[in-house]
Amino acid sequence: MKRIETGWSFLYNFLTAFVTAGIFIFIAIYSTGFISVVTLGGTVLGSALIGFFSAMLTFILRNILRIRLLRYATEIVGCSCIIAGTVRGLPGWELHFSVGTVFFLLLLCIAATVISEFTMD
Repeated sequence: MKRIETGWSFLYNFLTAFVTAGIFIFIAIYSTGFISVVTLGGTVLGSALIGFFSAMLTFILRNILRIRLLRYATEIVGCSCIIAGTVRGLPGWELHFSVGTVFFLLLLCIAATVISEFTMD
């Protein structure tokens, strides 16, 4: 059984994953028109929430699931649920549905998963 990671290295890895994913998501949302946000503060808050919960999901799934492909697929689905919850929960966020939006969200979830996985090592 794998031992749960604790201490300073865990905090460093978690914060690195959180900040890196949050910045990437902020740039992706701010520079595209698939998700429109009314204020800059709302974009920062939403990106931070998505980055934090993606990093938390990665940490939890790394301790539960041992099969990498299953873990990655679960993280991508979880990230899409986190984005949907953020869009639904924060005022001023609006999602424009189209084929391009689906591909954008899929690539955004894959990128957040890859960033979180590789920074948690």
